[in-house]
Amino acid sequence: MYMKDPEKKEALFDKALYKDILSFAWPIMLANLLQISFNFADTLVVGNYVSEKGLAAVGSAAPLIVFFTWGLNGLSLGADVLISRMIGAKEHGTIPKAVCSAIAIALCFGSLIGVFGFLFSRQLLVLLSTPADILADASLYTRIYFLACLPIAVYHFGSSILRASGNTKDPTRFLAVSGASNVILNFLSVALLKRGIIGAAVSSVIAQCISAFLILRKLFREEGYLRLKADKDLLDFSLIGRMLRYGIPSALQNQLFSFSNIIIQSSINSFGSDFVAANTAANAIEEYVYVFVDAFPLASLSFNSRLYGAKDYKQIARITCTTFLICGIGAFGIGTFILLNGRLFLSFLVQEPGIIELGMYRLFFVTFFLFMNGLLDVIVNSIRGMGLVTLPTIVTLVCVCGFRLFYIYTVFSAHHTPSVLYGCFPLSWTLAFVIQLGIWILRYRKISREEAETF
Repeated sequence: MYMKDPEKKEALFDKALYKDILSFAWPIMLANLLQISFNFADTLVVGNYVSEKGLAAVGSAAPLIVFFTWGLNGLSLGADVLISRMIGAKEHGTIPKAVCSAIAIALCFGSLIGVFGFLFSRQLLVLLSTPADILADASLYTRIYFLACLPIAVYHFGSSILRASGNTKDPTRFLAVSGASNVILNFLSVALLKRGIIGAAVSSVIAQCISAFLILRKLFREEGYLRLKADKDLLDFSLIGRMLRYGIPSALQNQLFSFSNIIIQSSINSFGSDFVAANTAANAIEEYVYVFVDAFPLASLSFNSRLYGAKDYKQIARITCTTFLICGIGAFGIGTFILLNGRLFLSFLVQEPGIIELGMYRLFFVTFFLFMNGLLDVIVNSIRGMGLVTLPTIVTLVCVCGFRLFYIYTVFSAHHTPSVLYGCFPLSWTLAFVIQLGIWILRYRKISREEAETF
């Protein structure tokens, strides 16, 4: 990780800073790229070897699945924040307890969510106004997929533990193996054995189990303070409490983000199964922008948490500005490229010209503006890294989730068109970004004053 050189003049940007951030972020970007490519391949298999209604069924199930899995992902950030701070503060003796406690949280919450989703997925899909002609397939796919919640939780928490120490390469390798297995299994079960939706869902569950197994094996074999030991004496409920205190706001934010997307999915469903299929195809392409949108906010969180733990506050502005710049430029460039070639990319997934044109609505109003989501997340994670967890979560929930719900039930209800519906995405990101930037400035000034008063 980047450490300041006392002989150098302070500057917001320098080559060493870029090198360290990119070294941390590129494995995450590669992991995202691999995951997205594998998901794209899965969508390609379902779209071409099942049916367009099968593709629509998977797309209708996606927001419900994401609602819970994003919650697990957000919860795991508590482990990243706490262990990063411990490393920065050189509290190495306590870290083994934090590692054990993190995996305990993963096992508990992964199991609970998996059972709940398996039992109630059909009822939830009905609440989403899933079209009747795809409800049975969507329900079957969702119930099976929820069996993967436990391994998903283990992988996310294990990745957070390794990422806190700067190790982003091993989780990427494990994801590569898991994703490749998913593609192979999907092709075998769906394309060759003709198992349809069941084959696609079972393939995903097996792939998630592979990634969980690999991350656990790595932690059990890890040298030093990050090594996982099957020792109940290492469970520390005070650390579990701290981890949940950091992770629950992130989980809540992710889940309410997903909840607002579920409401949007319900609105998308109101346009019929063709529009659902178009949205699913466009969303699969849109994921490529998340290569940048996801990697650099995670770098912002880990780096700033460690700097905050080490009380090296001056470097926080440099880390934030650099991740902000790279994330914004990268996401904007990829979004522009996808928009300009959108019809070509959509034609790989669907053949109907009308569905392709419907898919262009999402690429223009959502995919192109995803760079704003990335910039927002960099700022929010920097604020969390500086020790302020609850306020940025509340602001994001009000300005993104609350705004979207208000927008759907007012503006969209009055103007029931795709362009008006998708317009809620860039508007909500922009509103939240402006307010979060103000919070970041105030928080940074506060900790800078506190640092100056100690000298």
